[in-house]
Amino acid sequence: MSSIVKTVFFTFNILISFQAVFSQTGLSDTTRLEKKISILNGKAFASFPSTAVVSPRVADIMAADPNENKETRIIFDIGKMKLVLFAQELFSLSGDRLFEDISKEEEPSFNFRRKELTNSDSFITVLSTPALFDTSAGAILVNSLLIKSPDNTVARIDAYININAFYLKDEFSKLTENIFKTLTKGNRRISLEAKEETYKIPGTSATFNFKLPKNYFVSLDEKYDFSIFKINKYKNLSDTTYTSITIYTGRYPTFFHKEYGFSDSVALKAKGTFLQKNIEWLYFKEDAQSFFLKEQIIPADELSQGLVMHVAVLSNKKEQLEELLKVAESIKIIR
Repeated sequence: MSSIVKTVFFTFNILISFQAVFSQTGLSDTTRLEKKISILNGKAFASFPSTAVVSPRVADIMAADPNENKETRIIFDIGKMKLVLFAQELFSLSGDRLFEDISKEEEPSFNFRRKELTNSDSFITVLSTPALFDTSAGAILVNSLLIKSPDNTVARIDAYININAFYLKDEFSKLTENIFKTLTKGNRRISLEAKEETYKIPGTSATFNFKLPKNYFVSLDEKYDFSIFKINKYKNLSDTTYTSITIYTGRYPTFFHKEYGFSDSVALKAKGTFLQKNIEWLYFKEDAQSFFLKEQIIPADELSQGLVMHVAVLSNKKEQLEELLKVAESIKIIR
């Protein structure tokens, strides 16, 4: 047998073997999904192939590490083929009509086919399977699942394959659907009632006191020499309003407006208060682009020598910015 024929024969056998792995050994069969993995720090659980591993994203040295309450990344490799499932908290709310609500959305780039997988005991999941694929992308979407938890908050798990796995996209789509069918509700609930919360400020003996209206929440991300507190608001899944209050504590702050392409010269000045002190906000607004940002960098030597705070309030709606400012102005420091 010539070397060319041997090579073709070997390659053909490899392809057949991979297809056999998926179609005959039952990797698409839920009975082979034997490894239970927590999704979003116990918000839900699902079963995966035994070789699947939780692999958090590697953060840039200047960025905070991934927060397990916000995202979970799970990787399953077969040779050069890779399946990645990425779960993320959407900071959105939905009710029992999740399927009807999501079905109203049109995404021509994917041309999704949708169906409800689970609807039991206030736990609903809706599967969206693309009919169109972008093979030029490094990660190719093969399935997406929306999850409504009993607390009415919504998360999503996206399933991606690499180009090496694309010829088996239908098998990977079936495998991920079977994984999604094993999804069960977890025991972590998100309280969205109006409340007060306290968080220690890393590197100091002081504590932030947050007075949160209904549907607002605080998250804390840390790196070895800085911390980032974020206050956001849970909104209906269809609501496109963007809300964000960010408080950086560290020694190397960066203004947000530069990242959005605004120069210092276009900043408006606006009087305000933060931590019971009068401050002057740098105000950037672009009505046509629905961009509204107020921010300032404030020395905090009284808490730790050289410490500074960068506070930024951002929204795509001017009236929402005013609501966020009231929340920001209510923050106190307890020593």
